[in-house]
Amino acid sequence: MHSSRFVLALAAAFFTAIPSIHALPSGDLPSPSNFETVTVIPDGAYEAFTYPNGTVVATSIDTIEKRTYVRHVAPQVKQRSAGGLEKRFVSCWNQPLDHTGVDRAANCLRNRANQAGGIDLRSGAGPYYYTCISSAVQVYYCVNAGNSWGNANLVDVNYGLSQMDSHCAAYDASYFQWDGTVEIVGKAKADTPICQG
Repeated sequence: MHSSRFVLALAAAFFTAIPSIHALPSGDLPSPSNFETVTVIPDGAYEAFTYPNGTVVATSIDTIEKRTYVRHVAPQVKQRSAGGLEKRFVSCWNQPLDHTGVDRAANCLRNRANQAGGIDLRSGAGPYYYTCISSAVQVYYCVNAGNSWGNANLVDVNYGLSQMDSHCAAYDASYFQWDGTVEIVGKAKADTPICQG
């Protein structure tokens, strides 16, 4: 009896230690005092969640003062598959992206993935992702399901980016997903809803 209480106390302590952004995907937006509503999320690195209606809540991770931004719905993008019968899946969106933005955002994601521990994500009630934004382009790593975990290192990010480039037009919006996982590496316009499960 006492051991089960101890386990419950440990579990409660663990989930309390998860950053508050992980609690956001419950379906409720944070209170207005905690975020800034924007039409374009500023350049930088973020952990984020996209609600089913396209609303994005993104919290900066590369600034001393954490800022949370909310961006509302943007139109969906039509996709075409380029995965074939391979065990890995690539989706090409036939949407050209700013070359400098892709390069800068990809390097930002690579730099984070190259740090000790790589990019380590635990999703809450819905998908969760790490994104780098530059010149209206985002390059991201996503855990594309609720209550899931994923980790990407530099080798993973480079592999995902190279798979997109080998199956899709260079500098086009696209994503790569490993077979049997919920993990995605992708690139898209910064106002495109991504990582929606």
